[in-house]
Amino acid sequence: MHASVPAPRPSLADARAALERVWGYSDFRYHQRKAVLAAISGRDCLAVLPTGGGKSLCFQVPALCLPSLTVVVSPLISLMQDQVSALRGRGVAAAYLSSTQKPAVQTAVWRAVRNGELKLLYVAPERLGQLAKPGAAPPPSLVAVDEAHCISEWGHDFRPHFRALGGHVKALGRPPILALTATATPETRQDVIRVLGLRRPVGILQSFDRPNLHFTARRFDRESQRLAALYELLRTQRDGSTIVYVPTRNRTDGVAALLRRRSFSAAPYHAGLPGSARRALLERFLDGRIRIIVATSAFGMGIDKPDVRLVAHLGLPSRPEAYFQEAGRAGRDGEPARCELLWCPGDVTLAARMARRSGTAPSTGGKAHRLACRRGFATMRRYVLTRRCRRRLLLAYLGERLKNCSGCDRCD
Repeated sequence: MHASVPAPRPSLADARAALERVWGYSDFRYHQRKAVLAAISGRDCLAVLPTGGGKSLCFQVPALCLPSLTVVVSPLISLMQDQVSALRGRGVAAAYLSSTQKPAVQTAVWRAVRNGELKLLYVAPERLGQLAKPGAAPPPSLVAVDEAHCISEWGHDFRPHFRALGGHVKALGRPPILALTATATPETRQDVIRVLGLRRPVGILQSFDRPNLHFTARRFDRESQRLAALYELLRTQRDGSTIVYVPTRNRTDGVAALLRRRSFSAAPYHAGLPGSARRALLERFLDGRIRIIVATSAFGMGIDKPDVRLVAHLGLPSRPEAYFQEAGRAGRDGEPARCELLWCPGDVTLAARMARRSGTAPSTGGKAHRLACRRGFATMRRYVLTRRCRRRLLLAYLGERLKNCSGCDRCD
């Protein structure tokens, strides 16, 4: 009996060929290439690439070259649906599993997994453990954790399954892990490495600075003044699309209704809407039939809408990571875009309460998480009150020093 010879690992040339064949690009960007090389070489990797940096290709291309399934852990159903739909449109065998699917659909997906018919399977953190059950699925070649910052931002509070991902991957036979995110402080990066159990990971850290984005924060004493400023922003925004972020579901409906009364093409988007309604709204926003989406914080994560020219916040996010993620959905095409934070004194009180609630939830990671929540809120408070460079303050929080500001209201 001769010992079986393991199949040779795919090469960078194989990955480039898949990239050109399926996506039409001749080569990877520099940081993409490093992540792809890690994935096809069997190395763990933590890649922090800014919004618009092409993170999804870092695991989608290797998936086509690796022999077995690539499992993608994704935090949102809308994100899974968007990426799977795009992959299928390119002829890639991809699927997702979700509690919103009918039982017959879930059964068909499981059958395709067991039969080796898929190259990519998207799952939520809560479902990853099901793949590790005996006979559920063949051992995957790669596990990609998309939006990995959620391990720290969401895992302590309402999504504790994020904190169990390392154990689930180990139960799957410990395939290589590729963790990706657009924003992560040095502390968050270390938390991701620890929770996932990354082994001597390849570290990829691209600059967080997005020179095409202009940052502004304006205080208002009354809500009517803030809304008047929003109407003026929208009137002067003659091209592209807009995302208006508000802190609660009820506010999405109310602000969208006010905008429609003033003849703006606007719609609300939040997790309380039925899945079919959210998908229809997203399609209409992506193809330009709706120009303004009024949304809660999760909207836009991983969604490829290149022509967002304005992101306006009516409220104060409790942590800079969340604000930078949301503001960063502007200008993905590299063209100039504006990030406007319109705040009232009551927003500071609400953000402080949210930060305290996050830091004292029963499933939190103890003192370190409480301190991170306090530091995040304090930084956002400084962001709106500072007389100095806003961009420099945000980037310093993320561990990056800025030499020259390319656009904020303080430096103008």
